[in-house]
Amino acid sequence: MVLLLGLLFACGPKAGPPLAPGTADDVLRWRPGPPLPTLGPEARQDRGLTAAAEALAAAATSPDARLTLTAVRGALAAGRYPGAARFVRVLGGKELPPSLLDGVPRGEPVDVGWAWRDFADGRRWWVLGWSPRRVEPDPVPARVEPGGGVGVRVDGPKASRLFVVAPSGSWRALSLKSGETRWVSDLQEPGEHRFEVVDGDRVELLFGVFVGQEPPTVAPLPTVTPLENPFTAVDSLYAAANGLRSANGLGPLTRFPTFEPLAREQAACLSVEGLVEHDSAACPGVPGRAGQGWFPRGHYYENLAVGDTAAEAWQALLASPGHLANVLCRECTHLSIGAATQPTEGGRVFVVWEVMVFPQGEPLPIR
Repeated sequence: MVLLLGLLFACGPKAGPPLAPGTADDVLRWRPGPPLPTLGPEARQDRGLTAAAEALAAAATSPDARLTLTAVRGALAAGRYPGAARFVRVLGGKELPPSLLDGVPRGEPVDVGWAWRDFADGRRWWVLGWSPRRVEPDPVPARVEPGGGVGVRVDGPKASRLFVVAPSGSWRALSLKSGETRWVSDLQEPGEHRFEVVDGDRVELLFGVFVGQEPPTVAPLPTVTPLENPFTAVDSLYAAANGLRSANGLGPLTRFPTFEPLAREQAACLSVEGLVEHDSAACPGVPGRAGQGWFPRGHYYENLAVGDTAAEAWQALLASPGHLANVLCRECTHLSIGAATQPTEGGRVFVVWEVMVFPQGEPLPIR
């Protein structure tokens, strides 16, 4: 299996010519390429996702270049890919590193795009992006003029929610029924408007529509990420959450240290698994564990994110309208945050936010 994949990747991806502004192809949509049977019958190469990977590879000016959230967002905009894609980079030789494929699901629909860059010392910088494909969206314009609008239509198994966040941070939540078009009008504010389709806790689509300006280019990737103490980083995350609420006319969330060990343990578990997933088999989640050991009648709004730093994880949260809406929950009163550093090369920071409301009063330990 690995040998066949190595041969497949050695051919080199081709993303096609760059998308010209104003052309009929200048839309956010899936652009399926050939199937990838070596990754399973449900996997396929997507030209837009491949173009995003190639943009990241081009931005790697050093073998030690690291991915950043800003670069990934710019690359997805350049490739006009509308999915919630995940990227991983591995530094190796000419043969495909098996670890590059570890996170790609098997047996379910998935889009894949990859690229590499060779350096003079003989090392090859590999980057791969993948995204689950559970819904089918209509194409959406990548850019509109101020005052314009876009229609969002998704074919999926059931109704979803559509979140839209303006560049200033103001947001709206809309219902979205499968097969029906939801028109989002009057996009006035210049810049990137973030669109997100959410089904339960799962982000199905995530993309930006640019109003009155061009999508960004991908800047050269950094090579050094400062290490930080996740315990002290949490303090800044509390301040950032309440600063965001204040800017949106909402009261502060009370820091709830009682649940902080649970949030920290969940972050540590996710960091070991290398996954950002609610209620995985190995990491059951804070709400369930809180219900077993504490007063169970709270309402929980959980956010998970990962970044090279806690600040980057916060930026990832801000880029997701649905997660942003959780922080701006009007009825919520309490917040617990936990962070942990991944115990592998790179040391990414995993963060868990639990935004809560306790209808029957603040919980006390069950003794």
